[in-house]
Amino acid sequence: MIETESGRAPFTLPFDGTRAETFYMVFGNLQTSQQIPLVVCHGGRATHHYLKSLSQITEEYSIPVVLYDQLGFGLSSHFPREAGNASFWTIDVLVEQLRQLINYLGIQNDIELASKPALRVGLRKLVLWSPAASTKLLEESMKQRREMLPADIRETLVKHETEGTTDSDEYGKAMLASMHENFCRLEVWPDELLESFSYSDKDSDAGSTLFGISPLAITGSTKDWSSLQTAHFITVPTMIMNGQYDWSDEALQPLLSSIPVVEWVKFADSSHLLHFEETEKFMKTLSTWLVRSK
Repeated sequence: MIETESGRAPFTLPFDGTRAETFYMVFGNLQTSQQIPLVVCHGGRATHHYLKSLSQITEEYSIPVVLYDQLGFGLSSHFPREAGNASFWTIDVLVEQLRQLINYLGIQNDIELASKPALRVGLRKLVLWSPAASTKLLEESMKQRREMLPADIRETLVKHETEGTTDSDEYGKAMLASMHENFCRLEVWPDELLESFSYSDKDSDAGSTLFGISPLAITGSTKDWSSLQTAHFITVPTMIMNGQYDWSDEALQPLLSSIPVVEWVKFADSSHLLHFEETEKFMKTLSTWLVRSK
């Protein structure tokens, strides 16, 4: 049985001192383990639930794993009254939340991070999992991937988006079919993923403000985000992982030439959620790289 701890860490918002809480879950023992812990940041509009299977890394390699929900997502504090407030929901706030959590757990000097905000957080190694170098490049990549969809799916999506009927059942089915191509290619999606979706659907205060509501155009406060001018400042060993069919595949390319020490692993039978689509290969690849020359 893997030692598991969950709790709520205090989080003070940097701009006005408002008190909030960060839900976290730890696999393994942060105090006694000889391995550097892995802190995992979930993707946009998601929660920690779809990442629970990373406990395999702890079970097989004794690497402690820290999962958490970003502000406004999952079991962390929500601020529905701030929905639409772009000055409240920013990347800077989420980075500060991560910094405070790391300090609370006492691992600020000894972490490996699976995240994008790592430029401003002390760490030993960095894992970029299905990343994009900028929001603009992500949008372009997603549009390119849409053009590769079967004609009937593509035409249905365009029809309803043009007519403003994206709440129709037909559109929902077409969107789901497209996600089976470029998001998770498993015929039956894991319960952990569906659980994450269920939480995301309950409260969109953060998601809609950070990203907007369009599947192809990010209109929220992250619309101008880019690492093109900063990625070269990443000085720790970095591994980039993504899938052959990932909707952000083309959007990661600049990172390969910008990050000084980088290793790229591409999964031939996966799209965006590698840990579900090629579980054994993913866990072995990630764990082996993490424990190599700590």
